[in-house]
Amino acid sequence: MPSRYLMLLLSSFLATFVLSKVLLSVIGQSKVAIKPELLGTQAEKQGTPVIGGIAFCMGTLLASFLDPALLESGVVHPLLALLLFALIGFIDDRMKSRSSNGDGLSSLLKLALQCAAAMVMLLLLYNRNLLDTYLDIGPFGLELGVWYYGFACMYLLYFVNAVNITDGLDALAAGSAMPLLALLLLLAHRSGISASPALSGSLLAFLVFNKKPAKYFMGDCGSHALGGYIAVSALLMGYEVVMFLAGGLFLVELATSLIQIISIRRFGRKVFTIAPLHHAYEQKGVAEGRIVSSFILVSWAFALLSLLISR
Repeated sequence: MPSRYLMLLLSSFLATFVLSKVLLSVIGQSKVAIKPELLGTQAEKQGTPVIGGIAFCMGTLLASFLDPALLESGVVHPLLALLLFALIGFIDDRMKSRSSNGDGLSSLLKLALQCAAAMVMLLLLYNRNLLDTYLDIGPFGLELGVWYYGFACMYLLYFVNAVNITDGLDALAAGSAMPLLALLLLLAHRSGISASPALSGSLLAFLVFNKKPAKYFMGDCGSHALGGYIAVSALLMGYEVVMFLAGGLFLVELATSLIQIISIRRFGRKVFTIAPLHHAYEQKGVAEGRIVSSFILVSWAFALLSLLISR
């Protein structure tokens, strides 16, 4: 097991590193525009290519072909989710690259595509009898029966959008996802389930290029892929609640955005100067590096706490 993990970590790191170099040399600058409300703090990021998600998804895929456990459910199905949701994000990124104001897919169309992808994944897992409809809630439990599949669809949508919203500062989304990927590997090892560290190795290489000042961004392609991978892994292992708690930082980021939207539409005023939370701190003058490092530490704390309370 240790030799397999080390091989996959190294191969995915190297594959993503080389792909990143190649893509950066070919793509150069991007035409993606920075949102007008962020120009005051992120004007210097204008033109940064949005190819990081492509790089680490391809790197993960290439390394996974070397995995002797590739066809085991805990490896192949999260990988399929990564690719399926990455495709939705890629379409959105391409549309943004052709837009003068940074707009991509409409919210409703993006949600519809996410729902379709979630249903495809759940149908696949259902047909292979890989999901347990019993929800483990610490000392308690809840048998959801057929309602579990509605819950699982919402779970997938939650993680995909929460990671997507968190992707707003250099290294923030990837750095905050690393603790969850590490936790998934620990939980899989504890449960005797095959899991792959390939995505972790790819993200480490991605962070070499995405740390401030970022040479590229992951875009929706990367954030959708990350969210889909984490959610499907948690569903397969039956650690839905544990991983939800471990992703507490993503919950906070998503919640601030939802609160802001509801408040503006319902009451005509803002709760935060800007949402999500990382941009609010940014506009208050907190250095980007300090925000990112603090948020990543919080993510590690959530993951550690979730590990301690998991069974």
